[in-house]
Amino acid sequence: DFDAAWTSFELKVSGAKPCRCSDIPWPTSLKTVSGIEDSDSATDKKRKLRAALVRWHPDKWGRILDGIEKDEQFLVMERVKEVTQRVLDEKKRHG
Repeated sequence: DFDAAWTSFELKVSGAKPCRCSDIPWPTSLKTVSGIEDSDSATDKKRKLRAALVRWHPDKWGRILDGIEKDEQFLVMERVKEVTQRVLDEKKRHG
């Protein structure tokens, strides 16, 4: 489950040892990066889109980047931007 993987990552990134890009549970293999299901109500879709935008917005990653290996921070930010764009695309389709 993605949410469990994310919670585990948050604990790991707050630790003393720096994380790598491969430690991040990227949602790109999921049907939707926001977690929206076709059967969700309009309210649930809106809630999931908002949560995904907050989680993946590049401005929110400053604290997380501090826990990422320095040589991988640029790559991580590029991937974060890709995920954010996918969330915005989903918002256009489902919002």
